[in-house]
Amino acid sequence: MFQDTKIDDCYQKALAWVKEHTIPEQGIIVNTDERIPYLEVTGYFIPTLIQAKEWGLARSYAEFLAYMQQPDGSFRGPDGKKYVFDTGQALRGLVCAAGHWPEFKLAALKAADYILSQIEPNGRVHFVYEDNIPEYVQIYVLPALVETGLVFKRAEYIDAAQNSIAYYKQQPDVLSSKYLTHFLAYILDGFIDMGEGDFVKAFVEKLFLAQEKDGRISAHEGVNWVCSVGLAQMAIVGYKLGMPKAADQAVAYLCSIQNSSGGFYGSYGFGAKYFPKAEISWANKFFLDAIHLKQSLNNSIDKIKQLPSVSLLNEQEWHAAIRAGQSVEELAVKIKNNNFPVWCKPLLTHTKQEDVLLELGSGTGELAAICASYGRRVQLLDYSKESNAFAGQLFQKLGLNADFHCHDILQAIPLNSASVDWVYSSGVLEHFSDEQIIGILKESKRLARRGVMSLVPNANAIFYRIGKYKMEQEGTWKYGHEDPKWTMRPLFEAAGLEHVQEYTVGTYHALQFWGNSHDDIKKFLDQCSPEQLRHLNQGYLLFTIGIN
Repeated sequence: MFQDTKIDDCYQKALAWVKEHTIPEQGIIVNTDERIPYLEVTGYFIPTLIQAKEWGLARSYAEFLAYMQQPDGSFRGPDGKKYVFDTGQALRGLVCAAGHWPEFKLAALKAADYILSQIEPNGRVHFVYEDNIPEYVQIYVLPALVETGLVFKRAEYIDAAQNSIAYYKQQPDVLSSKYLTHFLAYILDGFIDMGEGDFVKAFVEKLFLAQEKDGRISAHEGVNWVCSVGLAQMAIVGYKLGMPKAADQAVAYLCSIQNSSGGFYGSYGFGAKYFPKAEISWANKFFLDAIHLKQSLNNSIDKIKQLPSVSLLNEQEWHAAIRAGQSVEELAVKIKNNNFPVWCKPLLTHTKQEDVLLELGSGTGELAAICASYGRRVQLLDYSKESNAFAGQLFQKLGLNADFHCHDILQAIPLNSASVDWVYSSGVLEHFSDEQIIGILKESKRLARRGVMSLVPNANAIFYRIGKYKMEQEGTWKYGHEDPKWTMRPLFEAAGLEHVQEYTVGTYHALQFWGNSHDDIKKFLDQCSPEQLRHLNQGYLLFTIGIN
């Protein structure tokens, strides 16, 4: 599965451990000394299993959660008590499962309603844990509440979560190296997934400065032993914040201490105190998640190395390529006649009238003009003076207003933070390295009050891929270096964006790259239902949206 055979071996062993320690038709065990199902961990294992393509096991876990849910929507811990935290992690699994199997929607909503009932007016989430667990771990509940609000269009969930994160940001001891890394990483990861990566970044950088050369990080201040699950979670935090070197070192250390069974004791080293003699199920969950993130970030880099040498275009070449011989008058007529590219649809779907939109790499201005004609207030940014001049004439011809900026998107953009609602780009990010893309997305996140959207060529679109390959080999490809993407999710997440959603658009447009002989293909697509087309995933462009 993974190019690194050592990582692949550790991953496969960890996944096999999960299967071996799942109680049939129930869920994952607590640990090897307590072989009863753990509802909390069973819940947040579901997204992990889906990413591992263990669909049957993920569904089995969701079915178990659905019938173990209490009448009030809550979930109990192994001690039989109701916990908001446990309910939040069950919700992570249920809302993810509901995206694939709609029958889990009711259970997800009941869990979210229970959590909502446990949030005080000031934003504090009701907390009853003991055993030195900081109450701020409740922050890790909030992203699941937001996700449920987004999926099921329940604004009250999102508002409550945002109220809570504002409360926790004000607490002076919310970030402390005295906390066990397992609990601390819950807090850090929760902040990141709530769009507060900048709030925790300096603290995380300081933690990683204390990381040993072999990748270990002390379980908490003043000790030398290591908490395995905390280290795995810190790797996840590192990948999300764009600190892959430190994260890679943490993963390498975890591989070095993994038990022959494929599991992990809770802690290792002299004086270890966190489940030092029992293999804990949640360590495998976060270890697998860390490797999933590592692999996602590495995939695009590997593909770039395999591409034939194709250079980036200068600003004159780029303007000529995207203009494709069209005049301002011809493009204006197309827009007036409602002859729109299909990929304007997600931009209009996810925004509303009076929203302020900034397009990066705006080119001819076609998409921005369409958005403006539907009541969006638009700003255009491009490094090509020719493109800006062309777009300006287009807006004038259409009687539309806009602000124009001539600037390189690889540099800090001279606009105030939170000065627009949305930042988007179309056919731009695929021309840059992953590191550059993350930088562009971080700057976009800074500028946007609500979120960031991108459209890039879809690596799954086979007709586009074959056509592109043929043109590159023939020397007729005119768009310079272009790296199609299987997913943009890890890059969005590494930039601190959250609740990332993806889908493809432009299935029929992809046929234009194939050539003229595609009547049979079009007939096949014509007889497919919208649901079948969605599953085929053959849209020319991959649309990704992340929320601030």
